[in-house]
Amino acid sequence: MTLWRTLLLLLTAVTWLGGRTVEAVPARDDPPAAPTHSAWPGLWGPDRNGTATIGLPATPVRVRELWRRPVDGGYGELAVHGDSGYALELSDGQDLVVAVALDTGRERWRYTLGTTYRGHDGSHDGPISTPSVDEKHVYALSPHGRLVALRRDTGAIEWQHDLVAEFGASAPSYGFATAPLVEGDLLLIQTGGEKTRGLLAFDRRDGTLRWSARHGLKGGYASPVAASLAGTRQIVAASGDDLFAVDARDGRLLWRMDGPGHGDAVANGPIVLPGNRVLFTFWEDSRLVEITRTGDTFSVREVWRTPRLRSAYGPVVHRDGFLYGFGGPFLLCLDASTGEVRWRQRLYDGALVRVGAHLIVLGQKSGLLRIVDATHEGYREHLRAEVLPAGVTAMTGPSYAAGRVYVRTIDEVAAFALEP
Repeated sequence: MTLWRTLLLLLTAVTWLGGRTVEAVPARDDPPAAPTHSAWPGLWGPDRNGTATIGLPATPVRVRELWRRPVDGGYGELAVHGDSGYALELSDGQDLVVAVALDTGRERWRYTLGTTYRGHDGSHDGPISTPSVDEKHVYALSPHGRLVALRRDTGAIEWQHDLVAEFGASAPSYGFATAPLVEGDLLLIQTGGEKTRGLLAFDRRDGTLRWSARHGLKGGYASPVAASLAGTRQIVAASGDDLFAVDARDGRLLWRMDGPGHGDAVANGPIVLPGNRVLFTFWEDSRLVEITRTGDTFSVREVWRTPRLRSAYGPVVHRDGFLYGFGGPFLLCLDASTGEVRWRQRLYDGALVRVGAHLIVLGQKSGLLRIVDATHEGYREHLRAEVLPAGVTAMTGPSYAAGRVYVRTIDEVAAFALEP
């Protein structure tokens, strides 16, 4: 990866549908009203599995640009709640939490997290975590380990913690990347390092530490998820040394198995699947495990492992017993019960999310947004649109809310409507 900055370009997208060329509709001065409900409140959507709870109203045939907003840096997704979007950005040497209006992209407020995190070894400057949003607050973590709870409407700070100074956390090689997890009345943060207190659970109303669990000390870049497995609400996490789950009520360890051995291997958070199964994805391979329970004792066993499916800058998604994700330059469909590949399509690197029966796929270098059927019967593409300049690197996966897709590069954030 090399440092780059690209001039902002007007959208000149072209889409293809059923062999017919359709011109994309450009931005206009009076965009439609913004969505009025929350649909993408943090990393990888409502359930942290890359899936929108409400599908597309119809198969879209065109992509219409709503707005573009220049930024100076940052990697995380745009979190959406009500009529606002929230992201971490870089400006004038400072890392920021920024709120924007979804109908125009105009900034509503900003909060300074501190001096920006400087890129190294080919990485860019700026924050890489995605904020999480609830009814009243935005929770954000800086690359240096500053955790803040801000008023969603004004950006005023309500509470904060320094994870390094207060809890002994050590930053991964490229800074803290984990996304805060809202679970009931708790806010959870996964940390790493030999002196860390590990998984931290705060009261999300006032920031009081409710419990900590010293598991998974090698850290990484993954974010924890909450799920009900084998009849118990759990916090599932992946670190370099442990793949584990704790009781959401008190942090008691429920089960664990060995991780890949080094923290930088852990880039993607766990994906919880039906049937008490969890998918862990690393740079080297993916592993599906099954959780069982006998009395008060939990057990975990590996069902399969494959090097074909590996970490990307977006999740692996599930539908009707099949998995969809990137393995190097290929978009893959795998049988979730066996790990066997059903089909693959060379799209080169990218990230995806699932909205109902469709995949929304964003190319990492191509600038192309695709709408693809989420089916094991074969690769079927409905729409293709050039939403970013070709050659610009889009490391961040798309966000989806109420018929709109939000994408970002280090240079800009853009919003598009998917229309029938």
